[in-house]
Amino acid sequence: MTTFLAIVALMTLAAVAVVAVPLLGDREHRSPVAALVAALAIPGAVLFLYATESSYPWQSATAGPAESAAIEALRERTQASPADAQAWTALGEALIAEQRFAEARDAFAQALRTGDPEDDALRLSYAESTILADRNALAGEAAEIIEAVLAGDPVNAKALWYGGMVALGRGDTAVARDRWTRLLALEPPPQVRAIIAEQVARLDGDTAAAPADAGARIALRVSVDPALAPRIQPGATLFLFARAGEGGGPPLAVARRDAGALPIDTELSDADSMVPGRSLSGAGEVRVTARVANDGEALAAPGDVYGEAVWRPGQGLVEIRMDRLVE
Repeated sequence: MTTFLAIVALMTLAAVAVVAVPLLGDREHRSPVAALVAALAIPGAVLFLYATESSYPWQSATAGPAESAAIEALRERTQASPADAQAWTALGEALIAEQRFAEARDAFAQALRTGDPEDDALRLSYAESTILADRNALAGEAAEIIEAVLAGDPVNAKALWYGGMVALGRGDTAVARDRWTRLLALEPPPQVRAIIAEQVARLDGDTAAAPADAGARIALRVSVDPALAPRIQPGATLFLFARAGEGGGPPLAVARRDAGALPIDTELSDADSMVPGRSLSGAGEVRVTARVANDGEALAAPGDVYGEAVWRPGQGLVEIRMDRLVE
């Protein structure tokens, strides 16, 4: 279950970036309210969708080498039987689990070519991996697939969720609200239902649905080692992650900032929580990581500059000096 939650959290962060970042684009077209709705709505709904829709064997999944071995075995299977659509589908799901979204997209594309091109579940898996691999995909082929699935199956849970994201991405809040309202009617788990209902209320302009007090806060001062500063490119993104001291499970909080503002004073709080029920409050020791991504992606890549520090309840300012490189 820990592996499952970690996978969901990382995919959630990527989905938040896909939707929220474009909504905070140029001054003429930016929509901060829609960006906030997306950033808050995605975490709970992703948990629901993966718990109910994915066929990947989460219970038996393990981290690191075991997952790589599984992918190697699936690659061998697809090489031995290139027309085996089930093998390509299994490979795509395993790659999704390791957040290798572009490779997963290619695997699902091959599954569609060798299997049933009208299989809605497979089409949605392809669309989902496409969106996670490319933040602009919400306005392209993936969006067309989602709309087509919804036209034939208006109560498909995954299509309703991503369909709401597609609608929100193009600024159509009425359609987003309708789709997420229909998703609520499918009886998601109570905790997830509360999150989706809150976002629907926000789309309705219900100020009573405003978030509660941010709770625990970690004040941060983030800087970069002068020797590594030249590695940070214009337009790069600074990601901040807070994890429980033992390092297990998904991040307790995640935030993104403009790396061009370094050195920067900022904070992480319960408002930045990634997974319902997991927050900084009551977490005890927390390890905070600051990492710069030149490509703007939440997943670490070789050459990213990063640094870490530990925070404990009651502690004041935490200083993080980014002086290492992701290998």
